[in-house]
Amino acid sequence: MHMDTIRKNGFALEEDLYAPLGQRFKLRAVPFSKNITFGVVDLKEMISILAYSQGECSMIGSYRMDTADSVCPPRVRSMLASRACRSSVTIGVSLFRIEMQKIIKHLADLKSPWNCPHGRPTMRHLVDLTTVDGRSDSEDEGL
Repeated sequence: MHMDTIRKNGFALEEDLYAPLGQRFKLRAVPFSKNITFGVVDLKEMISILAYSQGECSMIGSYRMDTADSVCPPRVRSMLASRACRSSVTIGVSLFRIEMQKIIKHLADLKSPWNCPHGRPTMRHLVDLTTVDGRSDSEDEGL
C-alpha cells in the first residue's frame, strides 16, 4: 500500500509472493547521505509510522503541503533538521529588510512556525512597553 513512499525514500524492496510470511520482501537498496547509511531499522520505523498513524503523526505537518508521501524515517528527519538549523539565520545576525520579509513569508507557509525542528523558538514576541505600564513617550521625557 505504501510502496511509493518507501521507494521515494530510497529503499528498494523485491517482493516474492511465494516466500513464507515475514520473508516476502528482500531489501535490495538503502538510502544514504554523506557518511550516514539508512537500513532495516529505519525502514521498519517508517513502515510502523505509515501503518499505525494513517498519515497523522509528528513526522507530517511541518509544511502545509505535507502528505502521507512526506513520511520518512525519523533518522532522516533528524539529519535534515540538523542540516537546516546549521545553515539558518541565528540570533545576532544583521539582516536587510528584504531578507526579513523573505523569512516571514516562509514562516507563514509553515503549519507550526513557532520553533525549529529541534524545539528552539523561531520568533520572539515584542511588546510596546508604553502599553504595559500606561505611560506615554512624553511622560518618559520628563524623567
